[in-house]
Amino acid sequence: MGGTLLVATVSPAILNRLYTSGDDYSRASDIGQAYGAASALLAALALLVVSASLAVQYGQFRYERIQAIHQRTEDLVKLAIENPEYCQCWGSRVSPEHVDERLFYYCSLIIKSWTRAWERGGLTAPEARNFLAQFFDSEVPRLFWQRHGDWHLYRKPRTRAARFMALVNEEYLRAVKVGPPSRPYEPPGFPVNPPWNGFAKSTRLGDKVVRPQRRRESRATE
Repeated sequence: MGGTLLVATVSPAILNRLYTSGDDYSRASDIGQAYGAASALLAALALLVVSASLAVQYGQFRYERIQAIHQRTEDLVKLAIENPEYCQCWGSRVSPEHVDERLFYYCSLIIKSWTRAWERGGLTAPEARNFLAQFFDSEVPRLFWQRHGDWHLYRKPRTRAARFMALVNEEYLRAVKVGPPSRPYEPPGFPVNPPWNGFAKSTRLGDKVVRPQRRRESRATE
């Protein structure tokens, strides 16, 4: 593209050097005008290609930036799952009192994972419906979507992500219509909301630090 544009631009000057004073300048003028029009057309085409390339690069940059934000958010959610005392830092409870909040956080991660796969074309509609049907055959996912889904609203999907959310709502309502889930809520064998034991941990750590010091002091006294 660059070589063609260069040739079209310098061609009139080359023609002027080739034609002497006794030649027909009207013919040279016509040829020069033709090359000038071609040069302008190629310049416009080159500008269009550059603009399209910049638009693609910006879209890719924006997508990567959004994905980075999503990844950081998921890391924070996983941290709350591993450390239940951090769940309260997200605000009010996201689950009923008798349900461990970490189960709702995990359901959220599942939905986000499927949404990304759908957006990238790695998940078809039949596959998504099959996964969602199994998902909502458990009581915990139903409770999660009942509280945090937009199944009670009707919005015309305009993006792939919105279309997937529409599929989620359809499968949720279908599951509710069929009847109770085959897998009821299974209470964990540990407390649903275990108390924060950070003070106990710090005390144990203090014992490990203080006790050797006390031993050294007692030995020095002896």
